[in-house]
Amino acid sequence: MITNKKRNLRATALLVFSSFIAAHLCFYLLPHLFDTWNLKAVDRLFLFRSSSESFRPPYDDTIVHVDLTDTTMVRLNNFYLDRSHYAGVIRNLTAMNASAILCDTIFAAKKGDEKDDALIEASARAGNVYFGIAFELASNEDSRQQHAKDSKGELYLRRNKWQVTVKGDPRHFYTGTKPVATFPVLASASRGLGYLSVKFDRDGVFRRLPLLVRYDGAYYPSFSFMAICDYLGVPPEKIIIRPGRSITLKDALRPGEKEPHDIIIPIDRFGHMLINFIGPWERMKHYNFADILLASKDPDDMDLWNDELAGKIAVVAEVSTGSSDVGPVPTDTNLPLAGLHANAMHTILTESFIRELSGYEMLAVELLLLTGLFIISLGFSSPYFALGTFAMSLFYVCVASTAFLYGSLIFHFVRPLLMITFATLFIVIYRYINEERERAFIRATFGRYLSEEVVEELLDSPDGLKLSGEMREVTFLVSDLRGFTALSSSLSPAEVIKVINRYLECMVDIIGNYRGNVNEIEGDGILAYFGAPLAGSDDAERAVACAIAMQRKMEEFNKEQQRLNIPELMMGIGIDTGEVVVGNIGSEKRAKYAAMGSPVNTAYRIESSTVGGQVLVSASTFEKMRSILKIDRILKVPFKGLAKPVSLYEVKGIDGNYPLSMPKKKSDAFIKLETPLAVSCFPLEGKTVSEKSIQGHITSFGKSSAEVLLSEQVDVYSNLKILLDLQKATGANEIYAKVVSLDKSDSFAPRHMARLEFTYLSEDVKVFLEERRSGK
Repeated sequence: MITNKKRNLRATALLVFSSFIAAHLCFYLLPHLFDTWNLKAVDRLFLFRSSSESFRPPYDDTIVHVDLTDTTMVRLNNFYLDRSHYAGVIRNLTAMNASAILCDTIFAAKKGDEKDDALIEASARAGNVYFGIAFELASNEDSRQQHAKDSKGELYLRRNKWQVTVKGDPRHFYTGTKPVATFPVLASASRGLGYLSVKFDRDGVFRRLPLLVRYDGAYYPSFSFMAICDYLGVPPEKIIIRPGRSITLKDALRPGEKEPHDIIIPIDRFGHMLINFIGPWERMKHYNFADILLASKDPDDMDLWNDELAGKIAVVAEVSTGSSDVGPVPTDTNLPLAGLHANAMHTILTESFIRELSGYEMLAVELLLLTGLFIISLGFSSPYFALGTFAMSLFYVCVASTAFLYGSLIFHFVRPLLMITFATLFIVIYRYINEERERAFIRATFGRYLSEEVVEELLDSPDGLKLSGEMREVTFLVSDLRGFTALSSSLSPAEVIKVINRYLECMVDIIGNYRGNVNEIEGDGILAYFGAPLAGSDDAERAVACAIAMQRKMEEFNKEQQRLNIPELMMGIGIDTGEVVVGNIGSEKRAKYAAMGSPVNTAYRIESSTVGGQVLVSASTFEKMRSILKIDRILKVPFKGLAKPVSLYEVKGIDGNYPLSMPKKKSDAFIKLETPLAVSCFPLEGKTVSEKSIQGHITSFGKSSAEVLLSEQVDVYSNLKILLDLQKATGANEIYAKVVSLDKSDSFAPRHMARLEFTYLSEDVKVFLEERRSGK
């Protein structure tokens, strides 16, 4: 019983842990599917945040866009803008006192004309212009690098590598291969070249940016990272990389601020920074390329533009129809990738970093959820457990969403929810199997002895049955046939089985009708109890009413016996009430629902004190129903092991909800014998006949009783086997009887007068006694 509890506890813990393993296996075996689900879940938070005025992150308009659009080409009446147009925009932005000009393009080849010269001159005079370089990003550190040894950009790369401080193992950082750089003269005239290459996630969405890549043993910054470091006055020497943890910008000082401070950028092991997108493309300020270019034609316009763009970081990019430099991001399905770099700079500038929980942190969260699942599984039934896990899922989603909206912290969504789902399924299925097994056990245990209605009530009331064991007050009913053992010796085995089955069928049906549980059938004996497995306030009342109904049924049973020319049978019933331990008792291979306690033994002892047709109840049962129980007489019966006789109450009838009366006793007129009948009496111990005989004489008798003068004293309520000398060859001369009283007067000394109740008479004895009664 306790073992079952421990086994269920261990099984539940194992199933909860299995849900953890199953969830992780899903991501290991099907990463593209489940990782994508998780990424999409986080994207929903970005979309919700960008659409909500309450949660939308503030926009720092230091970063602006200068867009070359379809409108630009119409206004300039030129559908092919060359490098001179870019030179003009750079000159004007410089005149407008822009802090940095980022040209999101790569001018890879020098044309050698005046347009190149104009662009070179404008960039050199500005001193704050950034151009692009492209790498193929390889994640394998051992991948073979393809250096541009013959490229004109090789010299620039060698001269402009960043010497940063690395504290940790950077082997997972991307390695740049196959560089394509802006042509050297323009590169030298610019403030610097940053790589434009980005990596999308496995679902094709851009969410993060590698801030640095390795190339030929050195580090090179991304387009946006280079520009923002310059804007904050952080040279490469003041950059500290802790791979998998952070990139620190030492002593960063934004223009206009007085005190420098360190900016710590969270990164993953690849050097990615999660970009905190502030919203769709339209969220940032956008200026038309044509407006900037044409502004120099009017000095007044230039003054207005200076007020607008002074101190700004301008990202110049082509975003016209047909541009291939677009891609999906969490807040936009087709964002020009210049916006990627702009949002990356905005994230660093505003220090509004988003951080994903590390693997160890998520493990701690999942273990906390596992603990919650385990606790809920112990405290609730399956329906409430399922509701509890659903509530836990909602709670987790709310916590994770709140952490993102208020703390810019990203929890893993899908795996914990998958874990909770698996745990719910595993435990509910396990419980279903267990409950079905238990239901099958209940049906197998009680279905043969209880009515279908009671069994269904038992199945519908799981709290009413604790197979693991509990203390219950139970009323026990024990019945036994008188003389059936002797009768069996005169019948064929087939006839014996028919008689006992017919008897048991009648009695078991009655017990079931009174919602009793037949726990044992041993030969012609029945042990039934009331109050287990289902307890009721009227258990004792139903037990006594059931006993009366059984005795009344014996009249009908015996009529059938007479019809079949089989001797009548009598039944005695004993009833006791008390507290016992009930539960599933036995081994793993063989067990049954049973009761243990002294009231069980007491009921058997009470029954052994009865005569045929009698119902005796104990004092504890009588007290339970004193007001409705009708008593014929009170017997003082000695029990072995007890110093004082025990009071037993002979039932006459019952009132209340089950009004019944015992069958009327037939009058038994005694006939006094002039010549007493010599008999040999053998005391019985259970079913065992003593070898020692006690000699005696029957002095008077009736149809069901007799008075016998014995040579030795016997115990009251003991059973005797009596042999008569019928002088017949058959030897069918047996009488079984119970001593119901003793005459303790001295008038018979030294012999002892005993009153006997017959429990069985052989047919020959019946004939003999009937002849004596009639005077033959």
